[in-house]
Amino acid sequence: MNNDNPEDIERKRQAIVEQYGEWTAHNIYLKENRYTYGPGVENFLAQMRNHGAQLRRVVQVVSDITNQPLSELRVLDLACLEGLYGLELARHGASVVAIEGRPANIEKARFAQNVLGLENIEFVLDDVRNLSTEKYGRFDVVLCLGILYHLDAPDVFHFVEQVSDVCERAAVICTHVAKEASKSHWYKGKEYFGAPYSEPLIKDSQDEVVQAVWHSLDNEESFWFTRPSLFNLLTRVGFTSVYTCHAPAFPSTWKDPSAPQKDVTFPAEDTLVAVKGKSAQLFSIPLLNDVREIAWSESKLANSEAETTQD
Repeated sequence: MNNDNPEDIERKRQAIVEQYGEWTAHNIYLKENRYTYGPGVENFLAQMRNHGAQLRRVVQVVSDITNQPLSELRVLDLACLEGLYGLELARHGASVVAIEGRPANIEKARFAQNVLGLENIEFVLDDVRNLSTEKYGRFDVVLCLGILYHLDAPDVFHFVEQVSDVCERAAVICTHVAKEASKSHWYKGKEYFGAPYSEPLIKDSQDEVVQAVWHSLDNEESFWFTRPSLFNLLTRVGFTSVYTCHAPAFPSTWKDPSAPQKDVTFPAEDTLVAVKGKSAQLFSIPLLNDVREIAWSESKLANSEAETTQD
């Protein structure tokens, strides 16, 4: 355990802030009433409530779906941002590898790790698109929280395949989805529907750099799947069942960019649990055991100018 006193912790925190800017998302309790965010920050309580609700959901899902002590799990946290979710599971005793593509986020996460004295979590500076079993091994649980909708085709297809490849038991996926399809991609002989979303690139000003940590590393556009297409992709890469989590509640809302003309909101992110198991065999209707795939169907794109690409 790190023995820094509160003054030392604050001094080191300020050094991080001076070099990399304030924490943008993960308000983590350290010790002795010290947080990664200062209580004087305008959105101190809002960030705790928002990310706290999602953190409660993710930890509960991991506990329920594995049905074993968290301390027995090996967990992968992809695009971990400032490290909240991986750090929380490490505090429960899990062995965690957390991958993040931006040095500022890595340094903030490692600061919290050092203050907490956690030796069972490793933060790695890498692009999640480099994920492979050869590089990182296999994990009981893979956290894919807020990254899927920042990837474009064909990278997003390769990424989901690699998530399945490194996952032994379950992947928890928090993602935005497209409400309406305006674009489709073909991948390995299957068509997937969704909508494009513009990703701002890092520029020169500090405000733009801070904002950019919430967006892609280098692609100017990402591809948001519709729910049916995402469900189909997850099953085709090897997950045997996929579930949507509704509780614990995560009540945030987000404007749907795929339908900007409609004044509607929907839950900020779907929380999906994709499980790796064995395909169940049927005795009462054995003919279905020979059916290779029963997939969700989608209507063809209604917009005659909609784009379709082959990947």
